[in-house]
Amino acid sequence: MAARDAKQFVYRYGDETTEFVEDLDGAVPTPQKDQIILRHGHLWKVISVTTHISPGVKGNIPVVLVHLVGTTASPSVKPVA
Repeated sequence: MAARDAKQFVYRYGDETTEFVEDLDGAVPTPQKDQIILRHGHLWKVISVTTHISPGVKGNIPVVLVHLVGTTASPSVKPVA
């Protein structure tokens, strides 16, 4: 992937923990609202996703804000890793 595909994720887990993840290769897909994802061995439901570019943030790369809540998804739901 080209450097132009780079982005930074800010994952917010409920109202407690925030995690910053850089994706300099552009290899990580952007989660979608209502999607179930697997992070740190737990299932999370994506409740909102917003993307913006903050001037001065590592070469103006997009920052993707992902708000997650814990879920007890049914066994038939396949999470996105």
